[in-house]
Amino acid sequence: MHQSTTRVSKLPTEERGLPADDGEKVLEDELTYPDGGLHAWLVVVGSWCAMVCAFGIWNSVGVLQAWLATHQLAEYSEGNISWIFSVFSFLFFFCGVQIGPLFDRYGLKPLVLPGSVGFVASLMLFSVSKKYYQFMLSFGVLGGISGSFIFTPAIACINQWFNTHRGLAIGVATTGGGIGGVVFPLVVRSLIYKVGFGWTMRIVGFICLLTLILAVLCMKTRFPENKKRNGTIDLSAFKDRRFLATAAAAFMLEWALQIPQIYFTSFALYKGVDETLAYQLTAVLNGASVFGRWLPGYFADRVGRYNMMIVTIGMCGVFVLSLWIGADDVDGQNLELMIAYLVVFGFASGTGISLTPVCVSQITDIREYGTRYGTMFSFASVGTLTGVPIAGAIMRSQNGQYDGLIVYCGLCYVVAMIFFVFARGFSAGWKIRIVF
Repeated sequence: MHQSTTRVSKLPTEERGLPADDGEKVLEDELTYPDGGLHAWLVVVGSWCAMVCAFGIWNSVGVLQAWLATHQLAEYSEGNISWIFSVFSFLFFFCGVQIGPLFDRYGLKPLVLPGSVGFVASLMLFSVSKKYYQFMLSFGVLGGISGSFIFTPAIACINQWFNTHRGLAIGVATTGGGIGGVVFPLVVRSLIYKVGFGWTMRIVGFICLLTLILAVLCMKTRFPENKKRNGTIDLSAFKDRRFLATAAAAFMLEWALQIPQIYFTSFALYKGVDETLAYQLTAVLNGASVFGRWLPGYFADRVGRYNMMIVTIGMCGVFVLSLWIGADDVDGQNLELMIAYLVVFGFASGTGISLTPVCVSQITDIREYGTRYGTMFSFASVGTLTGVPIAGAIMRSQNGQYDGLIVYCGLCYVVAMIFFVFARGFSAGWKIRIVF
């Protein structure tokens, strides 16, 4: 079995928040990572199952928004409806400020089990909702909080099993979100006119229940819980300029990341695309992102995680500001240009989910990963909360046109790339050939 080594601080065992009698064992375990083998890859399988559910739904919110905007919530504006899904995304990431440290302190199961129950319950309650506040409470609030209890531990546990191949492992796990983002829109579109909205969402809930049971059975941690770790945000992390620049890049990514997910179905309908096909375009985007999650992760372990992020995030900005805005400039629909944009952008944007956690782990002591990861995404979640409504406000100010929204999205990706460049420079220097 291949094992990799990593540097561990030589602090006394008690100062590192570890039981004194386990000190030597923990130090030995942390000096070697399995980086493969049955147990390690079963953890990846479990994380993949968790991602199918949690991130699969997160990737499908555009279909749900388009449906609510033309049916149950037709009297509300797109901007108002988008708040339901913005709150979901905000809580999905913001709750990591508590869940990350709780993972360090208590481990995996005490978080994932209640999170799984809550997430399935949110979908069942969402299926019977009729009023705006019911959709907000069931999906936006309960779904967002519960999803964070699944997502954060699912990512954190992989870091305890992989080091050299960490980018590949997390990339493979996060393809589950892309698969879910393909499956769920197709399930919704194929069933919703046959069995209705309520039963369609219940079927989605049962699929999530199955994947979460498998996730709980497969995922596990390697290191003992850090009982001295408290459940608070680690503001001292922002004194590290590498972490500060990475967090700023993550913020800009979250400002932009869900805009294509949420608005492209509506954009396609606005451009005159057939309703059935318009709902399937989200599946095209998520299908392309499957390859964009694991393949760049594979190469990132060889050419550098930050290097790969800079390239792919820069590509996202270019594709938004060329292909998507080009499709908007055409009178009527240009389906070929739309699909070309979805494929190349979907591929490039996959690293925004799969490699950001790996970048954080590269500049973090693994025993404090949950805390720092939660701290970063609690900051970035403000971008998640505000990005989509800002895009909606821009669209309303232009009387429903999309060009301003598209430019805003593209510029967010460009600024995110610049912050990743600074983070890389602060960490490893400014020479282009450096692998980092």
